[in-house]
Amino acid sequence: MFDLHVHTRHSPDAGASMEAMARAALAAGLEGVAFTDHLEWMPRDDAAGYLKPAAYFAELASLRASCGGEITLLAGLEVGSSHHFLPQARAALSAWPWDYVLGSVHWSGGRLGYDPETFADGIAAAYERYFQEVRLLAEGGEYDVLAHFDLMRRDSWSTVGACLPAEPYAELIRAALCAVIERGRGLEINTSPWSKGMDEPCPAVTILRWYRELGGEVLVFGSDAHCPEAVGQHFARARDLALSLGFTRLARFAQRRVVGWIPL
Repeated sequence: MFDLHVHTRHSPDAGASMEAMARAALAAGLEGVAFTDHLEWMPRDDAAGYLKPAAYFAELASLRASCGGEITLLAGLEVGSSHHFLPQARAALSAWPWDYVLGSVHWSGGRLGYDPETFADGIAAAYERYFQEVRLLAEGGEYDVLAHFDLMRRDSWSTVGACLPAEPYAELIRAALCAVIERGRGLEINTSPWSKGMDEPCPAVTILRWYRELGGEVLVFGSDAHCPEAVGQHFARARDLALSLGFTRLARFAQRRVVGWIPL
């Protein structure tokens, strides 16, 4: 398996080197890892302007040279709200040889997901704003896989101690899933909510089931690790869940394309 959602010191909210994260992936028995550091343009986001691709690729090249083929190392990004910044996103993606691009929404209605002000007008309104943004990203943004599709659920759990079911937002969610499928993109099972004491990953089981029923095929696992100890976390649990929903394989990426499949 590959962990296709890992952050390093090239993100403002992580501090480990690429080597430390790669060694953790090896220790977890993984075949590969994608360093998906944050790329954002929202003015108030800590990641805006933080990533320096030249430094990122220099560290990656050095690690690839020293690893001796022990593990596959993918050049990745987690690109935030690219549908609002398409010229910037396309310029950044075309300028460097990326293998894998996650698309994510951290901001909706000018508010950061885990900021208490996001819920000032109620949790339901926050979810509505969030899934509207996810639909817009799915339909017109730059990504290979949508990261933590229902991140608002994790944010509301952490911030106000509650989360809402998917059904009231089914129209928005299904529209986003259809766009993902029609564009040949994919979803990740993000295992980080399980480490926060939540019962389900991101996306929730209902959304994963809808994705499969709508014809979704492209699936990956991502730990969203920000430290070595979290790399590959809960992947056995993710595998069992994926199999129970009818998925039989995970997608393997290189040069921003699905280049193979990994049987579950």
